Amino acid sequence: MNKIFRYELRRLLWNKLFFGTLLVSLGYGWLILTGSVVRGVAHTAPFSPWSFGYYLSQALPLICLGELFFLAFFFSKEERLLRPLTQATPIRQRRYAALRCGAVLTATLVLCLCVAVLAVGFYVSLFGWVDYGELILPALLTLIPPIVFCLGAGLILSRFNHVLIYGLMAVVILMTVLPLPNIITFSLSGFFSQFPLSIGTLDPAFCIPSWLAASRMIFVILGVTLTICATDMQSRRLNFPNIANVSTRKG
Repeated sequence: MNKIFRYELRRLLWNKLFFGTLLVSLGYGWLILTGSVVRGVAHTAPFSPWSFGYYLSQALPLICLGELFFLAFFFSKEERLLRPLTQATPIRQRRYAALRCGAVLTATLVLCLCVAVLAVGFYVSLFGWVDYGELILPALLTLIPPIVFCLGAGLILSRFNHVLIYGLMAVVILMTVLPLPNIITFSLSGFFSQFPLSIGTLDPAFCIPSWLAASRMIFVILGVTLTICATDMQSRRLNFPNIANVSTRKG
């Protein structure tokens, strides 16, 4: 099991697609850090959780696109040609699909970690010190719900046609570009740049409104539900031919 997981993860990490996404994300992240973040977002310190969350929300579309590209890689034409070989292995296909999902999530988290480390290094080089603990909560709030949702949505669409994953990429871009309400928006850049101003104090402590916590939980629940449904769909699709063959032999 561990060998299969490491093999699939290595295929993603040692891939031109991963390095290309990483370079673009880091380059764009640097522009955000040296542009709006270094001046402080919503009159907060550049190293505050608000500014850090804004930085991650700006990089989020590229991270989600990278995750969807990883999924598209596993459902490409070349991979579909190899599917009979993987189905002949003794490992259950549902477990194999779960290992691949884990590899996609791990590769995406590595991408997130690199983007976050860039910001921390930027803070340390300018200010000499940063409270890392304060940055964890905005990172989890910004990154985890969309990543889980994109995984589930990408998997369920790939069960019908892998080309639909590219359509989902366009939806992700639209959801981050359009001025949607904060409660349904994919990116939280508007929340991080506007909500601190409504608190009425200079550089307020980081807090999460209940409505925002509920909306992010909905993203997570939808993502997990879609992932489970996609795995069940694959399992049924693989088991149906076997049942048909057994019935034919009995007849």
